[in-house]
Amino acid sequence: MIIFFLLSILYIDADIFETDEGRDYEILLRDLEILRDNPVNLNSASFDELIRIPYFSMTDCMKIIDYRKKYGYFDSARDLLKIPGFDHFYLEQIRPFITVKSKPFKIDKLTTRLRAKTVIPAQSGSTEYFTKSQCIFGEYNVYFVNERDPYENSLFDYWASGIIHKDDHRIFAFGKYNLDIGSGVILSPLGSFFSTADFRILVKERGILPFTSVLENSGFFGAALSDSLFMHFTIFYSNQNLDGRVDSSGYGRSFDVSGEHTDSASLDRKDRINEEILGYDLQYRFSDVLIANRTYLCSYNPAFICSDSITDFYGETFWITSIGMKYYSDALVLFSEVARTYKDRIGGLFGCIGFVPHFDIELAGKYFPAGFYSPKGVEANDNYYGGVLNITNHSRYLDFGIALTLDSKLDEDTVKYGLRVNVEKSLGVLHAKFQARCKYTSQTIDLSGSRVFIRLKPMKHLFFDLRLEEKYVFEPDTIEKGIFGGLEIGIEIGKVRLRARYGLFKTDSYASRLFVYEVDLPGIVTNRMLYYQGNCGFLYLSFKPIDFLKLTGKYSMIKRDTLRQQQVGAQLDFRL
Repeated sequence: MIIFFLLSILYIDADIFETDEGRDYEILLRDLEILRDNPVNLNSASFDELIRIPYFSMTDCMKIIDYRKKYGYFDSARDLLKIPGFDHFYLEQIRPFITVKSKPFKIDKLTTRLRAKTVIPAQSGSTEYFTKSQCIFGEYNVYFVNERDPYENSLFDYWASGIIHKDDHRIFAFGKYNLDIGSGVILSPLGSFFSTADFRILVKERGILPFTSVLENSGFFGAALSDSLFMHFTIFYSNQNLDGRVDSSGYGRSFDVSGEHTDSASLDRKDRINEEILGYDLQYRFSDVLIANRTYLCSYNPAFICSDSITDFYGETFWITSIGMKYYSDALVLFSEVARTYKDRIGGLFGCIGFVPHFDIELAGKYFPAGFYSPKGVEANDNYYGGVLNITNHSRYLDFGIALTLDSKLDEDTVKYGLRVNVEKSLGVLHAKFQARCKYTSQTIDLSGSRVFIRLKPMKHLFFDLRLEEKYVFEPDTIEKGIFGGLEIGIEIGKVRLRARYGLFKTDSYASRLFVYEVDLPGIVTNRMLYYQGNCGFLYLSFKPIDFLKLTGKYSMIKRDTLRQQQVGAQLDFRL
């Protein structure tokens, strides 16, 4: 026993025993021996387990647990040096009694969405299925999405999956992923600034994104890496087969963006075109200015025919590059992106977002020559320039906004102008919006109309909406009219949400058709297209019985002349 005692003192520090307190050293030595053979795992030890180590004070134990909460798990025992009060000498004393095993598997977030929609009465193969799952644990984000459109054969007609690893400023993606880089001229996950503008997309960049969409000809498949050295950089590679039309000469003519494979023609276009992309994005910021260069090498097999030529084609490989700039100040953001694509065609956009006393201002302009082609951004069949100006005034009396748009095809020497006026006012339980719009060319008016939205909210959990819309389309010999009126009721009590609408519509022709937004199952945006004469409506119910589960159902119907269409859908959202 004496020999064991002496050996233990040599192994550990004698300071443990230099105390006036009476202790049973045999018990203490036995505990130390057990700890030496079974060291405490810093990544999983509780306070009670940590305090067993004689060197640790209660404060030391609390600091270790607090570090795990703030910064995550320990990679090695040396990470203790990042905690105030721990130095190299202290680490050497406690090293025999601690270990850092692999970080425990912990699911930080798990979401699953299951959706099914079908027509009534049910028809064979008419059901649409959709699933999306995402699991985040530690630095990893694993995701999977699949869809079966109506009348497609396989439940997994389309599916995509991937994984993203995020560590400090470094992000790595493998599988199906997306990129939100620049203003959308050559790279955009949502389409480019071509006929309208979403200024959030133009200004806010989100970098590498998980691909959770069912846009089958969108996104990238391969790998991407984003990191920072003396500047921020992203490099990416993608190789995937896309739906497209190939002509009799064997050249690619167009992509099929629908992703539906329901007949012989659409099945013939499935996965016909191979797309391979290798590129980079470099960003350098100094003071309030961000300068970026993004370039990628794009290859198609078969090669694409150029839109403005029968004999000249893009070939299997071509470069696309752009220079972007953003300037940030307290009251103004400036942005621009100029790109060079096939045959040195140069186009781009510019804009600003800011405010002056009493007014918010958004301005953007664009120019793209005929043949400007970017498979992940803009395509221009004709010479094209345009712009948009939004001015909004907010006051305690009402909100007033005006939007001006301009779109031109230079080769046809035609210019189309647009004017939209918005007025919005809240007064007690009443909230009203009015919008008037007009589009016209240099010669004549193309379209005009107005929208009215009135919400009455007599109680906290109850509201009534009245929607009215009229539209006039000016044809050479006549004026065609469309009109819609609808009443909607909404009830929100606790975790239950109920909405119902009934509306009537009448249009003189398909040209005067109306697009009316209606609430849909979560994850779906529906602008209902209405033409000819009839009625439409829906019933929507959302219920959240427990915090991690949400159930949603919807019934919709539309009767147009003698045609009646009904659809029912259900969705389950699970979140852990």
